[in-house]
Amino acid sequence: MRTLRAVSLLALLLTTCWVDQANTIRWLALRKASLQWNGTGAVATMCRKARVHFGLVRRQTKLCRTASQAMPHIARAAAQTVATCQNVFADRRWNCTSIEAAPNFTPDITTGTREQAYVYALSSAAVTYTIARACSSGALFHCSCASPPRDPPNGNFKWGGCGDNVRWGSQFGKQFTDCAEKRGARTQPRRKARFVTATEPGRRRRGRRRRKGGEGREEDDSKPAPPNFHNNRAGRRAVGSSLVTQCKCHGVSGSCNIKTCWRALPTLAEIGERLKRKFAVATEVISRRVGAGRKLLPASSAMGLYNEDDLIYMTKSPDYCIRDARIGSLGTRGRLCNTTSQGYDSCEDMCCGRGYRTIRVEKVQRCKCKYHWCCYVQCETCRAWVDTHECN
Repeated sequence: MRTLRAVSLLALLLTTCWVDQANTIRWLALRKASLQWNGTGAVATMCRKARVHFGLVRRQTKLCRTASQAMPHIARAAAQTVATCQNVFADRRWNCTSIEAAPNFTPDITTGTREQAYVYALSSAAVTYTIARACSSGALFHCSCASPPRDPPNGNFKWGGCGDNVRWGSQFGKQFTDCAEKRGARTQPRRKARFVTATEPGRRRRGRRRRKGGEGREEDDSKPAPPNFHNNRAGRRAVGSSLVTQCKCHGVSGSCNIKTCWRALPTLAEIGERLKRKFAVATEVISRRVGAGRKLLPASSAMGLYNEDDLIYMTKSPDYCIRDARIGSLGTRGRLCNTTSQGYDSCEDMCCGRGYRTIRVEKVQRCKCKYHWCCYVQCETCRAWVDTHECN
């Protein structure tokens, strides 16, 4: 019965993909939602609120109603995306604060920049990650532990345990995050499409209608798949390639006569760092006509071709030095910097050559802690004056 339910849910996920908004990361606003997904409220009502106030598009709202058990994990993925992004880029001029404005993003997250590529990849990875972990923990009814790897054990152990179900998480994440990025997906209210034929007098023949994936949808092969679609997939692939082998010993007094191993995910912060390395070498692309259609190709032949694991972008990023709402730059005035660093957090780089000011502040912290038997720790309160440096 459980397998049948899982198959039926996957079939539902792979059906029509109508949406209302083009920006599919508006759902990051769910981190601010106080909806009680596991409460007694009606699921339809909560999903409708999530659409109106927290950025879900139509297809995501439908998934919300049909797979409501996953929604607490989607909200958790939104919160983890913001926290991870800000931690990973804490020492950069762009410190990911712009995504706090969800569902109303600043232009630097909506114009095809390198930063947008990272946010899309990380948010897609976060959905895959949280759903995969929820499956292995038994929190979702429609999925369970991952199947054991097909490769034979390379060592003195056997496959077992409960691995994180990245396959299911990736399938669900693909449907939740990719819907509005698919070519031909409706981003405006549905209107009756009229296709004129040569038999109608006084009108020019417009060409054939092509349907793919749903009734009434046009598939235009002249339009390239947007970079967001590629970056979403790169995020999911980063999760899959981050799986590590974890083991548990069995035997008398931990002798490890028998060792059982499974494939598990590291922390999302480690995946965020992996994507940060991809961010540093992201490829700028442009749309070029190739044959009868168009493709996203590197803007410069010196860049070389990109693969499915790389991030791509179409618009150069602002320098984020000066506050400019037109481009989404918050500026670095007032940001803390490090006078002894030679990296991105150095005062020279962070302050963009404008200089900095030193402020002496009192820091209060616990110190001289002692353990008393049994069983508490007693500490003193220490005060110290430290110098902090803020950009002008």
